[in-house]
Amino acid sequence: MEPITTTAIASIVTYLATKLKDNQSVKTFFDDFTEATVNWIRPIFLKEDGSEEKIIQKLKENPDSQAKQEAVKAAIASEIEDNPEAKKWLQEMAQIIATKTGNTNTNTMTVTGDGNYSFQGISGGNIAINKG
Repeated sequence: MEPITTTAIASIVTYLATKLKDNQSVKTFFDDFTEATVNWIRPIFLKEDGSEEKIIQKLKENPDSQAKQEAVKAAIASEIEDNPEAKKWLQEMAQIIATKTGNTNTNTMTVTGDGNYSFQGISGGNIAINKG
């Protein structure tokens, strides 16, 4: 899976776990997103009758559990694999979450060639290295 997709899934699950930890419902989590996005992700979290899926119930019981968070990440990743067009909704959700949480920092690194070692740790500024 692409790093961007993996990062977006992680931010969604972390945001959901935080909402559940604050005793908010999954339905409250949905309030932050567009209808199209909710229509895509809702079946992963809720059954047709509106009750929570088992993975969400377990995450709600222990929102700090890495294993429970990984289960939800896997469910989202599986849905993306079955429906690749849903990546646009995944990215939309990640952008909305980044805006709401104030976590809009991004680091991009492009490395070409063989035998390269790359390390990245940017804090408080931009670094651009161009080697021609």
